[in-house]
Amino acid sequence: MPASKGITLKIDGAVYDQWMSAEVSRDLKDFSGSFSFTFRDRYRSAKALRYASRGAPYKLRPGPAVEILVNGQVVLKGWIDKVSPDIADREASVTISGRDKAGDLIDSAAMTDGPAEFKNVRLEDAARRIAAPYGLSVRSEIDTGEPFDRYSLDLAETAFSAIEKGARSRHALILSDGVGGIVITRTGKTRAPADLKLPGNVLRSSATFSHEGRHSETIVRGQGEKAGKKRGSAKLDATAEPLPPEERTAGDGSATERERKGTAATGRAKDSEITRHRPVVHLARSKADNVSAADEADWRMRTSRAESEEVTHTVKGFDVGGRLWQVNQMAAVSDAYLDIERDMLISKVAYREDEAGRETDITIISPEAFDKGPTGNRRRNKAGKKTKTGNGALDGTAEAL
Repeated sequence: MPASKGITLKIDGAVYDQWMSAEVSRDLKDFSGSFSFTFRDRYRSAKALRYASRGAPYKLRPGPAVEILVNGQVVLKGWIDKVSPDIADREASVTISGRDKAGDLIDSAAMTDGPAEFKNVRLEDAARRIAAPYGLSVRSEIDTGEPFDRYSLDLAETAFSAIEKGARSRHALILSDGVGGIVITRTGKTRAPADLKLPGNVLRSSATFSHEGRHSETIVRGQGEKAGKKRGSAKLDATAEPLPPEERTAGDGSATERERKGTAATGRAKDSEITRHRPVVHLARSKADNVSAADEADWRMRTSRAESEEVTHTVKGFDVGGRLWQVNQMAAVSDAYLDIERDMLISKVAYREDEAGRETDITIISPEAFDKGPTGNRRRNKAGKKTKTGNGALDGTAEAL
């Protein structure tokens, strides 16, 4: 390992550099960033091993605040969630792991007191009110559309779920910025610091392609509260009495049909690559009209496709020209082995450092995975581009080295 480490770990403000291996990652599908460090714990070693090296002991425990820098840039602020000691003959190590500050929203309640619903709020305003008790800021980089007439919080619902269900109906992407904030955005707004090429700067390439979680049609059904915004109004007459049955006039059904159209919402999205009958139906978890139900159906179809297709490239180092590899960036990819020759979206970045050196695992997916733009040719290789292969006749006299 280089004398000066590329990943800096601070625990409760103090630099701790005695670790043996480190990994810091961010993933669009996991919302919050995570970390893991493995090192010799001098405190436990000094007590358990007879000839353990002495030095300033530091007893590791869950709970302390963590700040992590990669090549001098702060990429994560969070907490130690787990400490895992391990000891064997003449060997003792401890692994600590945790998440950034936004990780608490994943497994903690959205509401313990206060209102069970917000009225006439935009998505970012609802998110701010949910995240505020956790000390997290919220910023939106996009237009999130019309306000929600009613934004309900379910009993025992987690804070992340309460925010994510609103983002889903607005086809928005929510993610942690890693350092104490939540971002509402779209995908691929910036470019990666370099192209990814195999042969080239890519050391390793691996992929998984699956149809297990994909469906021919995704249907979202929901319920609104207004009859297509066409409700009539009438004043009550305190002196009125019910009409006798023989004087009542049968309705033509228009009122019932209007009520049905106004309260029942359905959205559909088809995955043209799944040709056999494999539909799936979801219930909208927020009050929905046909537009938001269609947005959610499309969002579910695209994210299912993204989860079933992943390519991971490993490159040397953490940056290019001082710019770190980061999630939600577009990268031009030329991979001869996997036959990819087009722009792809970086969905996960994992910085890894150990005695072998520094590497970054970069996971890429098709660029339309989380947005609502037309798929078009974004899932096809660039026209006129061909992956490079060897040429020339084989030498029949050659022998293995």
